[in-house]
Amino acid sequence: MYIVDDPTLALLVRFAGDDRSLNLSDAEFLFKQLEAIEEYVGHYSADERQARAMEWVERHAREYRQCWQKRAAFVALSRSRCTDCPLVDDSSTEPCAVHRHWLDLLRRYATDELSDHDYIHDALSLLDTHRDRLKVGRSRRCSPDSRAELTAG
Repeated sequence: MYIVDDPTLALLVRFAGDDRSLNLSDAEFLFKQLEAIEEYVGHYSADERQARAMEWVERHAREYRQCWQKRAAFVALSRSRCTDCPLVDDSSTEPCAVHRHWLDLLRRYATDELSDHDYIHDALSLLDTHRDRLKVGRSRRCSPDSRAELTAG
């Protein structure tokens, strides 16, 4: 799915999930949008439907696309789990407490309960709050050689 209207969502899809595995279909979006238009024009006479469909597109298409993208990204990202999370053991299929909190922030963002600014602020605060616990896990996974490679450049 190509996201142009929402830079925050575009970053989430690129960095929080593997956008190749998200499998967000543009065709699925178009079929869902067509269903919404057909529902909208359904109560108008056959003579009016074409004009009413164009009216719907002019008024609602951009907002519909943005809402669909947020919902679809949330559903796809909510199924993912941090494979290298230091806060849970490798056999767990459940997300850690940090990931659960982030999913709640993402849900609130996807349903427009949080603005872009508030979502970013709260997500960064969440990471900052748990930074020390996450660093411990990261330092356990990195060998001295790989840390040297990272600092070299």
